[in-house]
Amino acid sequence: MMAEFEKWLARVLLLNSVLAVAVVFGLLGPAHEDGALAGLVLAAVLGCVSAALCLRGRVAGLWGGLLYYGLQVLSYYPHDGGRAFSVKAGTSIGVVWQLHGATLVLNLIALALLAATLLVLYRRRPTGKIQP
Repeated sequence: MMAEFEKWLARVLLLNSVLAVAVVFGLLGPAHEDGALAGLVLAAVLGCVSAALCLRGRVAGLWGGLLYYGLQVLSYYPHDGGRAFSVKAGTSIGVVWQLHGATLVLNLIALALLAATLLVLYRRRPTGKIQP
């Protein structure tokens, strides 16, 4: 049962990564600035490599998935045009907070997938029991 969930999670990671690649090439969404595009390219590559490793059953792919989703959980946009932080790769449904000097976005899909990846990693941890 857990192996099937892990495969499903890897396929979702692959789908999100392919969507990020589509964003990089301008097929989805508006054009990005050079600095934002570099971060998006790195996130897309991280997602694709992590998904491939996950589909092969490697734990490193799960750790890469954690990093991939972790980058997407929070986005920060200052109102004064200062330094923003956002990696908008894959899909996003978010909760938006309008703060005094900035807008903060919590990506609920990335948060749920981050939690699911943590669950799979937790279940795969060594138990320390000696197998006969």
